Amino acid sequence: MDDITAEELETQIRRAAHCANVSIPADQLTALIDLALHRAGTYSSLTLKRVQKRISNTEVELTGDEIRMILDLALEAKRAQKRRRPHLRVVPSVGASRES
Repeated sequence: MDDITAEELETQIRRAAHCANVSIPADQLTALIDLALHRAGTYSSLTLKRVQKRISNTEVELTGDEIRMILDLALEAKRAQKRRRPHLRVVPSVGASRES
């Protein structure tokens, strides 16, 4: 799910805002859950694991609450990825001599 953007997730959240049930391809759901697990707390993590157990077909039926939780957590994880990008830092080597 590295290729999905935060904006795309926000769009999907708006679409799912009033859904009672949704069907989602298993491969997309798996990728979303993998991303969401990076931000899930204990309760959410248990819920996500329970949803993962239901992935056996090509499409999975979810409640609106389940997909909204997954999308919200995936968005949080995506935003956290942007903040964690490494910055270049130059560090002198241990054996470097000083100029006088």
